[in-house]
Amino acid sequence: MNPLIVALDVDVLRALDLVKTLRDKVAGFKIGWDLVFEGGVSIIGEVSRYGNVIVDLKIADVPHIAEKVINKVIERGACCVIVHGFLHPSLPRGDKIYVLVKMTVPTLYDEIWEKLIEKVSNVRGFVLPGNQPELVARARKMVGCSYRIISPGIGAQGGRPGGALRTGADFEIVGRYVIEDQERVREWTGFKPRCFETP
Repeated sequence: MNPLIVALDVDVLRALDLVKTLRDKVAGFKIGWDLVFEGGVSIIGEVSRYGNVIVDLKIADVPHIAEKVINKVIERGACCVIVHGFLHPSLPRGDKIYVLVKMTVPTLYDEIWEKLIEKVSNVRGFVLPGNQPELVARARKMVGCSYRIISPGIGAQGGRPGGALRTGADFEIVGRYVIEDQERVREWTGFKPRCFETP
């Protein structure tokens, strides 16, 4: 198993083909809004039959609504969910929650990501840009091995395979780069998660 999470930013049939092909080669799959809209929430259960599923809805709502959405996604088979960090201090908490603290493109998170990492606790981990490995290194120094770090932005967004892993990520999230050529999964051979064995 490679420390790689494949972002299923494709249609339902293509997603199901990919998970069947890659299930023994990667640590899991990421499902976003596009796939959920096309396949319905049942797609989460379908994909979870083939591996760990992180649902990336970037949840941003008041706590009682956010919790309802998270619970429904987890009940369908997801291991975890990504929520927006700007919800702090009203963030949902727990071992199913990844907090997005910085994106792969410029946003206001650029000004607050370190403060969020300092203040947020009792979550599964953080989402940090793999196309900015120096920031992954800073974040890992801040959290030690207390939290997982998952990093998108590899391939099409400029990050190099293994770049975020070398600097402290546990898993890299890759979409187009692997979807276009599944043999590229081999580029993660030999890499290990920094602190956690499962996403």
